[in-house]
Amino acid sequence: MGRGALAPASDRLPPCADPSERAASGGHTRRVACGDPDGPALRGPARVLFGLGIDPNTADAAALEALPGVGPARAEAIVAGRADGAYRSLADLGRIHGFGPVTLRRAAPWLAFASAAREADSLVGDRERSREEP
Repeated sequence: MGRGALAPASDRLPPCADPSERAASGGHTRRVACGDPDGPALRGPARVLFGLGIDPNTADAAALEALPGVGPARAEAIVAGRADGAYRSLADLGRIHGFGPVTLRRAAPWLAFASAAREADSLVGDRERSREEP
């Protein structure tokens, strides 16, 4: 199949600026609104459709299955692996059985590690505040 074989250029939707959740079921976004930067964040596989990435620290197994090379067993292994600590980077997913360099490379563009970064920032902020206290 060539480029555009699935959807001719005239049938493509325009880009969606600031996608937000309009309706959800089962913890996943089902309807999306564009242009609402203050709206609720997209959840589940809808994040991949809008180029936002899936956070392996917060996504459920069904959402993780949207990643290339990740089926039900690997998705459940990612969820279970959170017990060993947060995934702070792509390299941390390498501790999951079956996640080798090829799978990591294929999944990389679709992942986001936002919750681990916020958690790390929070810990640094707590440490700095405790130093400032007399």
